[in-house]
Amino acid sequence: MPITNYPDYLQPAGKAGQLSSYQDYTADTYAVEQTVPLFGAAVQLNATGTAIKPIATGGAVVGIALAQNIHDWVEKKNDQNYPVGEPAAIVKRGRIFVMAGGDVINGQAVKVDPVTQKFTVDGDIAINSAVFKANATANQLVEIEINLP
Repeated sequence: MPITNYPDYLQPAGKAGQLSSYQDYTADTYAVEQTVPLFGAAVQLNATGTAIKPIATGGAVVGIALAQNIHDWVEKKNDQNYPVGEPAAIVKRGRIFVMAGGDVINGQAVKVDPVTQKFTVDGDIAINSAVFKANATANQLVEIEINLP
């Protein structure tokens, strides 16, 4: 049966970390070692590979923090983060909204600035197998497609 009314299945973009498509996405769950300050942030594994923390200079992106409930992107409260010790859903494959850190163009490779935690084309940390799926300017939501192992 074809989907004829998309809002019944997927709400319009409202917050970083929100999936932009339910088709073929993969998320892993990790413990949080250091507070992930916002949904839609890039994260890396800790030294032992047992927990995640926000991406830092020299780190390798293992995924994007998923906003799991409608509360996460509708109410937009300041407490919308993953605190220490909580389980965190991290998107490794699929399409997700993130915050642009500068002008981006559809099809460009995705990088992250570990200082601002925003996604750009000239950040310090490249995300292998990730591309922008729309055009955006600084501080706008933008869709990316990520395909990490």
